[in-house]
Parts: sequence; C-alpha cells; structure tokens
Amino acid sequence: MRGRRGRVLALAALLASVLPVGGRGEGMARPAADRFLAARPAAPGEGALARGLEAIRERALGAHVAFLAAPALGGRGLGTGGLEAAAEYVAAALAQTGLEPFGTDADASAPASWFQAVPLRGFEELTGEVEVRRQSGASLVVRPFRSGIDCRFAPHPPVRLTAPVVFAGHGIRDAEAGHDDYRGLDVRGKIVLILGGLPAGRSGPEEALAARWAPADAATRWERRREVAADLGAAALLAVETEPSGMAPPAEGGEGFFLPFAREADAAPPLVRVSPALADELLAAAALDTGRAAGAKPSELPGVTATVQIGARERPVAARNVLAILRGGDPALRDEAVLLGAHLDHLGRVGGVVHPGADDNASGVAGLLEIARAFAAAPAPPRRTLVFAFWTGEEEGKLGSGFYRRQPRWPLARTVAYLNFDMIGYPWLETDVRELLTALGPPAAESFLAGLELRDFVAPGLPPEAPAVEVALRRAAAATGLALYLDFTDGRDGGSDYREFARAGIPFVRFVDNYGPWYHQSGDTPERLDLGVVARISRLGFATAWDLANPD
Repeated sequence: MRGRRGRVLALAALLASVLPVGGRGEGMARPAADRFLAARPAAPGEGALARGLEAIRERALGAHVAFLAAPALGGRGLGTGGLEAAAEYVAAALAQTGLEPFGTDADASAPASWFQAVPLRGFEELTGEVEVRRQSGASLVVRPFRSGIDCRFAPHPPVRLTAPVVFAGHGIRDAEAGHDDYRGLDVRGKIVLILGGLPAGRSGPEEALAARWAPADAATRWERRREVAADLGAAALLAVETEPSGMAPPAEGGEGFFLPFAREADAAPPLVRVSPALADELLAAAALDTGRAAGAKPSELPGVTATVQIGARERPVAARNVLAILRGGDPALRDEAVLLGAHLDHLGRVGGVVHPGADDNASGVAGLLEIARAFAAAPAPPRRTLVFAFWTGEEEGKLGSGFYRRQPRWPLARTVAYLNFDMIGYPWLETDVRELLTALGPPAAESFLAGLELRDFVAPGLPPEAPAVEVALRRAAAATGLALYLDFTDGRDGGSDYREFARAGIPFVRFVDNYGPWYHQSGDTPERLDLGVVARISRLGFATAWDLANPD
C-alpha cells in the first residue's frame, strides 16, 4: 500500500484529468460530483438494520485491538506464535457469536474447524547474482554483478538460468494506448531487459499509460510489466531501476519471504531490479546505453547472454485462514454468498523491533468481528449466506486470500461480492479532503465541507461497473449518515486482499482509512487509533453487507 500523500495525489490527479475510471481505464468517465456523497442525518429505519448498527460499539472494538496489537503478540508476523495466538483469539470470538466454523467440513473423524490450512514455504538468506557475457570483437567480456549494489532480487525460489537477452523498451503492451514494445519480438525462453518510466514523445496516451503502468507504489511498480513478460514466455525480467526506493531490498538481509506451495510461483519469471550500470553493460552490444535506449527500437541484443542465479534457504511454514459462515435464510438466495475479509497478520519484528499493527490491521479484524457478531445477533438470518474470512499472509503477498481464491470454501461463481476491511482507524485530514474536492470547484467544495466532521468522511474503493455494490454503498451511506468519495478502481493491482477477488472477476468494496503517519512503523499502536473512525467504517461495512445480503 502506498502512503497517504501518494494516494491523495493519485486520486486528485485522476479527477482533475477526467480520466476514465478504473486502474485500467475501464468503465466510462463519471462526473466528479457523482462520486461525492455529502453527509446527511443517518436514516437506518427502525428494523434489524438499525439494531445491527447500534450493536457495533467502540468499547468492543477497542478490546479487540488492544489484544491483537499487544506487545505479547509480537506484531503477528507470519510463521510466528503471535499470529497463531491471534488466530485462536479470533476463532474463540467467532464461537461466542454462534456462527458456524467454516475452515473445514465436519466428517466422521472430526468436527468442522475454524481454520483453513494454508501451506507455505519460507525462504531466508536470499542471495543473487547476474552474470553478463558479451562478445566484443574477438573478445568475450564476462562481468558478474552481485546483489546489493547493482541488482536487487524480488522474492523467488532458488533458480539458475542462462539465456539470450532481448531489449523490450519499456516493457509495455497496451492496446488502448496503441503501444506495444513487444511487437515483432520473440522473448520466449529469453531474458528481457526493460526500462522504467513511460515512453516519451507520444501525444495523448501518457496519462492513461501512467494510470496503468506507473503506479506510485514502489512495491507494485513492475508487477504489470512482469505479468506481460510472463505471458509471453520470458525466462526472466531485468528492470532498470532509477529510483532509490526501488533498489531497497524487500526480502534480503535476513528478513526472509514466503511463497505458496503451488508450484506456479516457481514458474513465474524472476524479477531483478538492475542498476543503469548493469543495463549499460548489456546494451553496449547494440551501441546503446540507458540514456539513449528510450528512443531505440526494441530488439535482441546481439551476442549477449546473461545468467540469473538466486539462492535461498527453504523451510515449510504452516499458516491458517480463519473462516466462519452464517447461512442464508432464503431458499432462493442462500446458495449465493457475500464474502467479508480482513487480514490478521502484520510485520512482526523488523530489525528486532515489534511493529504492533494496530491500524494495520487489528482495526479491520476488530471491525469484522463486530460485524459478524451483529449479523449473528439479528432476529433472522440474511437472505444470502455470509462468509467471514480472516486472512493470513497479506503482508507477504496476499497469500491467505490467494490460497482461498485457488481453493475456495464457497464457490467463487456463487460469491456475489467481496468486502475488504484493511486499516480503518484514522480520520482524513481536511487538507487531503480539500485536495480531492478541487475537481468540484470552490462553491460545491465548500458546500460539501460545510458542517462535515472529518471522522464522517470515507473513501471506499469499488469497481467502476458494479452497480449492485455501488447501490449498496449509497444506501449504506444514507443509513449511517457518512460522507463518501467513491474511489473507482479495477483493483487488480490493489494493495490488499481485495486484489485476489478483483482478479477473479468478483465485485468488491475496499474499506480503508487515509493512512496514519505510523503506517508500517513501530508506532502503529492502539492508543493512536480513533475508535470512532473504526466504528463508523465498521457500521458502513455492516450496512453495505446488509444490503447485498438482503436484495430487493
């Protein structure tokens, strides 16, 4: 996930440019005013919805957060006893609500379990090297580049491969913008070298290309280009990194990383961020360097091969999702489900210092527990089934939700929506709200802000073409009295578990705050949360789920 400032600037730029909504330019352009819902007096009615909203209390939310973010749990890092203790706590809290366990089915040998096993592999001591072999006249130039200065390796199982090198421009293939760096290239079984940034000297598509191919988040900057290279059969991807943040080691230096046991993770081409110096060594065969390559035609680099070698120590890791179910009461609709999820893990210890993860994501777990309790206490079940999921391994690559997507406990084809709760404990700042409101113009912006309490402002993410989800959110805003900015996005490159369901074509809602200053820091502690914001977003989520589970 990117930080507050980057996210606000991205949203404001999107509004100001009147781009098509959605991270991939999907959907039709929406007027800015249609994306803002002003705060009004809450109107939940007098029935079960109103009682459910009242049942979500700050005191209970605070108790959950205090336990989950306590120092004794050590930051709930994947593969640690603290995360296991958190999973047991969540299962016990769900059992008190009267919901059914849904991690496994009951059989003759054992009752149903709250836990869905998620087998993982842990890797430590990641090392790597890129060796360049280039023919220079009658001589063979051999240069090794070791990890640490000239190359950084994204998490990948140990591998050694040697292949010819192909230069593929910026590595972009975008039919909408009419740009294809791979046109005429055969990269199957070859190592692909690409530049960062965007193509220069084009008229028109730069903004659309930026939205799809140059996200502000360093962690995802290369992922879409890696997907394109993988689809074309590339053996590895070497990405020229010019930003210092991109050369920071995400998994080296003893921190380790995790991958699923599914062997498709091994088949993905290794991604190596490389320095301009390493890239220049490769490009020299074509009389190029990184400064001139941006204007050059993509081509195979004559007489150049590279060897990519990655090493790491592997161990099995047992992880668990926690799942519960409330079966629908309408025979015509109970075979359809609304899935609600929040990730349970955090960073654990970083450099020996506990990162408690109160906002990220004890707040979302607390909210989902109280939503589950409110639904379970209703006088009658919803018409559709509800599945509650507490994911493992989100911080390490959406591993728990990714496993569920591959091994769903409820069929994805009969899952009508996914609601994600991740970081819901901080209010927006007025400066950030005003930045979003610039697209409305001064009179409308001031009218929207008049009397607005910042704790009442939420910016849920949702797909641009998901009418049932959008209607549910609008009704939930009316029921709770909250002001909304509808942040349309396709979600496929999202920074939380909703990404997995967006990729499966399931409509989603991303409930999130505007990030606090302690994001992924040791200062993300319970006393810094605004429990009023946690309660507001939890109630908004409850009302949204209520509408989706009880369609007209």
